Amino acid sequence: MSRGKQMLREIGQAVRETAEEGGRSIYFSVYDRGFYQAAQTCRGVLSDATEELLAKMKSGNLSKQEQALYVRLTELTAEMDERLRNACQTEPTGDALPEPSGARPGQPARLV
Repeated sequence: MSRGKQMLREIGQAVRETAEEGGRSIYFSVYDRGFYQAAQTCRGVLSDATEELLAKMKSGNLSKQEQALYVRLTELTAEMDERLRNACQTEPTGDALPEPSGARPGQPARLV
């Protein structure tokens, strides 16, 4: 192979690698946003239920069963917070991410 063709091949490879890295960066950014939104939704459900019971507690109308539920919701919220913090501290790998819809296995996803 001539030196010129080898140089062009290396440049082409570098351009492909740069484009792939940019695509991964965008994909992880979208993944992070989706993770954050899902986490906030889950936290919101627990928070709403806890606040409702807390309001009832302040008015003095909380049954023993509701008190136990309030304690359990508080525990679940603390556990979820810890797990979400731990999940955010580790960086996802390509293997851990689901394939985008419409992607074929082994084929790079097209970014729109």
